[in-house]
Amino acid sequence: MMSQAVPSEVVSIYNNALMLSTRGDYTQALNEYERAITMYPSFIQAYNNIGEIYSRLGKSELAISTYMKALKINKNNRVLLNLGVEYYNRREYGSSLRYFLDSLAQDREFLEGNFYTAMAYFNLKDLKNAEVHFRKVVGLEKKHEKAGYLLSYIYYEWKEYARAIECLETIRDVAADRAFFNKYYGFCCYHLGRYNEAVKYLTTALEENAGYEKFKKYLRGLTYENKLKELGDIDGRILEMERKLMGDGASIREYTQLSMLYIFKGEYKKAEKLLLGVKH
Repeated sequence: MMSQAVPSEVVSIYNNALMLSTRGDYTQALNEYERAITMYPSFIQAYNNIGEIYSRLGKSELAISTYMKALKINKNNRVLLNLGVEYYNRREYGSSLRYFLDSLAQDREFLEGNFYTAMAYFNLKDLKNAEVHFRKVVGLEKKHEKAGYLLSYIYYEWKEYARAIECLETIRDVAADRAFFNKYYGFCCYHLGRYNEAVKYLTTALEENAGYEKFKKYLRGLTYENKLKELGDIDGRILEMERKLMGDGASIREYTQLSMLYIFKGEYKKAEKLLLGVKH
């Protein structure tokens, strides 16, 4: 992104400012960037970095005005993106979209530009255009986790569950939240009528939840008599939890507890049905 023919002395000041910024010494970094601009007024990278510092400091208006100064020098795609992000973070998605699209006018293959364009459309509930740009992102970076998830979400909303699974498959190896991934995959299988796979993935999702293993070990550690003493009237406890789960807002921990009570009683079919009914 370095401008052409920047004097070596100015580049040295710029690099020092970068080092200061990396250390978190933003005041000194700003001073150095300003010094670089005084010596070389068309130094767009210095303006851009000043804007980024103001953004980190929560000074959005100063960031925006600085990016605007940079754009008077040149319509740089990175500056346009950063300006759009300022509006995006303020939830002004229509304004942000204009700058994201401008960044793509400079470079159609700009990955971050496509991603944020998709995110702006997504937040504006324009899923069709969001799909177009998310597909562009995964075309440029196949294992882009967030784009893969949101693209799968769009297909899930459209009830195109096979396409949702295709998207999930591309990020299987990079998905950080395994419980969420398996639950999501399980629901897609369920809607496709692949019930055995749905049970497998939903069960795995519950098992990967930290509370599940703790509760299972806790039950295993009790004698039968102590289980009865600890849990009391198991049938009554099950009825109480079933009533609770009929309402809204039940947690995965409560679903887990009820499934374990079914398993404790040997009612495996009920436990299985509960797994298929976990709300997402």
